[in-house]
Amino acid sequence: MLSRFLLVFVFALAPSLVMATEKKPARTCCTSGAERVSPKQVYALLDKTEPIQTPCCGHGLHIEGIIVLAIAVDADGDVTCVTVVSGHPLIIGSAIDSVRRWKFRSYVVNGLKKSFCGKVALRYEANEYTVKYALVPGTPKLNFPE
Repeated sequence: MLSRFLLVFVFALAPSLVMATEKKPARTCCTSGAERVSPKQVYALLDKTEPIQTPCCGHGLHIEGIIVLAIAVDADGDVTCVTVVSGHPLIIGSAIDSVRRWKFRSYVVNGLKKSFCGKVALRYEANEYTVKYALVPGTPKLNFPE
């Protein structure tokens, strides 16, 4: 009876384990018409940031590290897409909500406003009361491959 239960249990969990270990490519924010810019350029175009709210269930929370996000910005400087490249799972949602409200100066090429995409890195320290963060400009490993 026990062996039958274990057999059913293993077969029931096998698909979940396969799906959990499966690596899916991250969704990209960069569209074909957008200019790819370096993290240093993204930092230079940044006009206004918003605070990162403390995640729910943050009682006793103390985490720190770096979050890397891929972003797309339209010609008017509004963030249109944010995806996670890396970061702590408890802080990612709050960071994405903040970055969606950021405002950028227009990216101008040959006198024309263009949409752009790039990556931003945020160094953060979070506790149950607040999340402090700073941009990490020009991190070489964040540049897009050629």
